[in-house]
Amino acid sequence: MPSSTDSSATDVEASSENESPQIAALFLIRFDQKVGYTVAWKRSSVDVELDGAVEYKSLPSGLHTVKNDLVYFVHEGYAGLSAFASGAGSAEQRNANFVAVGILVPLSYGRLGRSWLHAPRLQKIASALAEDANAAALLEEFWSEQSKARPEGSSPKLEGKKGHSRARALSTLTAVIPSEQSLPPYHPALAILQYIDVFGPLVFRLQQAALLRKRILFMGSPPVKATCEFATIPITVSELLPPGADSLHRLRTLFSLGIHDIPLLEQLKSSNNNQSDGELPAQGWAACTTDEIIATKAQLYDIIVEIPHSYDADPDKRKWPSIKTSDGTRIRASQRDVQRFRLLQHELRKYDRYSDEANGDTEDGDDIALLSRSRSFEDDSSENESYDDTVAEPMTWSRLAYLGFMWWATAGEEKAYGSAERERDRELLGDLSDFQENGLHTAIIAYFHRSTSSLITNLAGIIEAADDEDDVDEQVLDIGRDDMSRIGLDTWSETDKAFLQEFLWIYFGRRAEVHGASLECCGVRIPVF
Repeated sequence: MPSSTDSSATDVEASSENESPQIAALFLIRFDQKVGYTVAWKRSSVDVELDGAVEYKSLPSGLHTVKNDLVYFVHEGYAGLSAFASGAGSAEQRNANFVAVGILVPLSYGRLGRSWLHAPRLQKIASALAEDANAAALLEEFWSEQSKARPEGSSPKLEGKKGHSRARALSTLTAVIPSEQSLPPYHPALAILQYIDVFGPLVFRLQQAALLRKRILFMGSPPVKATCEFATIPITVSELLPPGADSLHRLRTLFSLGIHDIPLLEQLKSSNNNQSDGELPAQGWAACTTDEIIATKAQLYDIIVEIPHSYDADPDKRKWPSIKTSDGTRIRASQRDVQRFRLLQHELRKYDRYSDEANGDTEDGDDIALLSRSRSFEDDSSENESYDDTVAEPMTWSRLAYLGFMWWATAGEEKAYGSAERERDRELLGDLSDFQENGLHTAIIAYFHRSTSSLITNLAGIIEAADDEDDVDEQVLDIGRDDMSRIGLDTWSETDKAFLQEFLWIYFGRRAEVHGASLECCGVRIPVF
């Protein structure tokens, strides 16, 4: 869900995106039937505590049910990545051997430390250690390579075998990389196709939640790699924001959380509560967990996203994710969100066909196969797919009555109004088939960036125009139906009206009266809500 931020920092990051980062720590986690998870081997070049923390971060609850996985986390201001693998074990080990090989990477290498560039090596080592406990030489070899690459004078702090700042979100690389260029292997943004397939029209509600800097908790089951990646797709904002809103430019990502991270969430909650009236809200965050106990502590989050076990099953067996507020109120996509998503579906299908015709077979086989198999992109008939009230806001009686009245009173003018909305949405999306195959992921992310920029640009224009009128109360903006439509929101959605009011207050410090659709008969405006 993605606009550009600090270009200088981004340019540096983009220029070295394919260079493997220097790791700050390397460790091996094993599961012992008697004592549980232990740090069995570790090396570190920095003063950071590993025991009693990274073993739980590296092995979320339930991970033993899968063969292998990748887990992102944060630890003491470092980005962490661990590769989990299970292998055959002795009878004493209940015939199973669980290991995780993890690293910590300084955030100077980017928001995720570009840790994913080490993923293939970590997976290889973890798989070897799961099958052969004596393969620790692979760890020594990897660490030795890192030590040789480390500048002289910064030798690592070595720690023998022993039993028992702040992370940022997805790399801003995706804000500036040309859409026709591909992302490096294992980059979390490669999950964007699966993300939009799993959430459907709900992606736009998640975009709004991220923009409002909510505390967003993704609740799922192992494997956790996909859920971690879903939680690393933030919405940044542009330079059009007023001074003082710098802290809102990025959504903090906490990645995988467990019950041992509850004190951290309580601390973040406390910092939010200590703000004075009128202050901009503290940064929100996005994270994922497999621990259901965290989901029961509603005071620790604002939005919970429950991902069903069947999210990656065959289309006819899937269930939609559930998005709720901490008080249990369900969040649904607007009718305009549904239309925007159908436009995106259409472009993805067109891209799929274009790639097949141009290449015969696609290089990005897994992702394109996803488009072909998915419930959303299966065939042309999916454009007419209806979404039940667990996904989309139902068509209200007032809206139905309004549309009927407009058809009778204006002989189709309302249809033209709707066509203008669809044309604006289509123009914002663009033509995905114009991009090279490997640039599909960045093209989609660029679309979300444009959506964010369009929102801010239009609101900045509305505020400027209002402030130029001498008789307008500068503290209260009047947002009409046409304004909402141009911004890209649903004029009939109460949720969109509330979003707009909150967004204006958070980022611009302006109160607003937001008016939705209404009837006009003989020059008299008749509200329909």
